[in-house]
This record gives sequence, C-alpha cells and structure tokens, in this order.
Amino acid sequence: MSPETITRHEAPGGVRIYRLPIRVFPNLTANVYVVIAGDYAALVDTGSGLGDSDADLRTAFAALRSDWNERLTWTDLRRVIITHAHIDHYGGLTALRSLTDAPIAVHELDRRVLTHHEERFVLARRALAAFLRRAGVSSAKQTVLLHLYGWSKNLFRSVDVATTFREGDVIDDLFRVYHAPGHCPGQVCLQIGDVLLSADHVLPQTSIFLPPESITLSTGLDHYLRALHAIDALTDIRLALGGHGAPMDHIHDWIVRIIDAQEQRLEQVRALCREPRTIAELTAALYPGVNGYEELLALQKAGAYVEYLDMRGELTIANLADVDLDEGVAPRYWRG
Repeated sequence: MSPETITRHEAPGGVRIYRLPIRVFPNLTANVYVVIAGDYAALVDTGSGLGDSDADLRTAFAALRSDWNERLTWTDLRRVIITHAHIDHYGGLTALRSLTDAPIAVHELDRRVLTHHEERFVLARRALAAFLRRAGVSSAKQTVLLHLYGWSKNLFRSVDVATTFREGDVIDDLFRVYHAPGHCPGQVCLQIGDVLLSADHVLPQTSIFLPPESITLSTGLDHYLRALHAIDALTDIRLALGGHGAPMDHIHDWIVRIIDAQEQRLEQVRALCREPRTIAELTAALYPGVNGYEELLALQKAGAYVEYLDMRGELTIANLADVDLDEGVAPRYWRG
C-alpha cells in the first residue's frame, strides 16, 4: 500500500494545516498533521515508527518544501502533539527525536504511556490477560493473542514529555483541547478555528475500536458516547480531519452514523444474549471469521458492549454459582 496524497486545508487567520497520510501498518494508513501559523509550526501525531512509517513521514515532510513551497525544516517545529497514546499515533517519536527537539505534549491520562512505556506495557498486558481468561478464551489462544499484542510494543522506548494538557486547555494559543475518551483514556480532539482535528474519535467510518474499561480506565462505550455527544454539541466546526481516512465536511452527520452503528451493535448483543454466552462466544457471533490481531480487537469490542449493558442492569450472569466456585470459569451473560 502506498501513501495517499497530501492535502492542504485552511483555518481562520491564515493557518495552514497539511494532512500527511503515512503507512503505520502494512494495511493501515494514518494521518499526521503539520500545522503552520506564521512562524509557528507543530506536528500532530507521528505515525507508528514501524515498517515504512518513519520513511513515509520523512518523505511527506520533505514534500512540504518541494511540492508546497513551505520553508519548513524539522528544526523549525515548535511543538509535537500526540492526540492519543496508541502506537500508530505515537510510535514515530523514537526516530523523531533525532530530527527535532520540539517539546512533546500529550493529555495527562496518556502521559505515562510515553514516559514509562515499559511499565505501562507490563500492566496493560496483565489486564488484557485477565480479560481474555474472563472472556472464555482458551489457554492456547490466550498465548497466541498476547504474543500478537506485544510484538510491536517492545519497539518503542520511553520519551520525555514537556507538557500535559486537559479538557479546555489551549495549547500555544492555537489548539483548543476537547478530551474525548473511550477509544483511548487521554484521546483529544483539537480545534483550530473552524477546523477540528478529531483524532480517532470521529472518523469517516462507523467501526471504532473500543476496549472495555475493565482493561484500561477511561475507555469503553460509555465514555465514548458521552464524548461523542460533547463534540456533537460544537456548532462552529466546518471541517473535521481525523486520525485515519479522508477529511469530513459534515462531522455531525458522521457522529449520527457512528452512534446509530453503536446502538445497532448493542441490539445485536441483546438479541444474542437471549441465550447465555461468554464474551468469546459473543465475539464469534458478532465478528465471524476474524482471526489474528483482528480477533484480539474484536474480543475487546465485544467486551465493551457487554460491559456497557451489564453496568446498566440489562445482563446477568447465568452461571454465577460456577463462577463463584472457580475463578477459571468464564461468566455467561444473558438477559434472563
């Protein structure tokens, strides 16, 4: 897969925003943004640092000079902002440190993923292992999935973070911060005038990865839907630029589609839970045919839906006595 075309977008006050699509995984492209306002320039996200990602980023950055007549070098960057601490958005920081010493900024809830990466990985892997056992995944498959989870995480090393931010902050008098958890604890959307960098919170698609909060706090469907409604309440957004995919002229239409898709998936879970099912069994019914890393993501999404309904009293555990007697028994959820 080759990178898509760079696009340029305008925000009020002559602010120029360049969308740099780069390969982050063999079959996945993510958007990195360069924002230029007068003599100020910031990089928003960095790609994954895996495979061709770093090379794609360097090539795209050079194209700003050769194809777009921007007199910009890596040393001109005044800030690097990470929208959320998923590897396809922050993994390029390792290589980037040899090109620029621009200070890094990230939401306070994602800071330790960058500054204490090894620690966070160990704890996250342990939480994921507990979830897979509780979901009813076989021991053999647990081993495979945990290996898949960890293969890329060890390629990143901790970096210093100069600045953390939170809801309502304004970074460098330019980026207004909206905290949008659910997909990731510290995910943010960044408003520049009438343009919103919507990260992975609002994308031009309706399938969004949501892990359950039982794995990572401030994730899950409840946080995600609340944050979607908060962004939907913004009335002055002309253009949204997501962490993946094409620009969105009608962000509110996309939010409606995304919420509808989540409600439809919840209805599927409700229907499936007319019979007692483990999370692994629900995953097989909701996402038939997935395997490998896609299966790991699907299990977590199914877990997020079960968690959402369970916390609202819509599900109960059919085999509670067995679960009480043996920690190795996976709960079977149903609407009995």
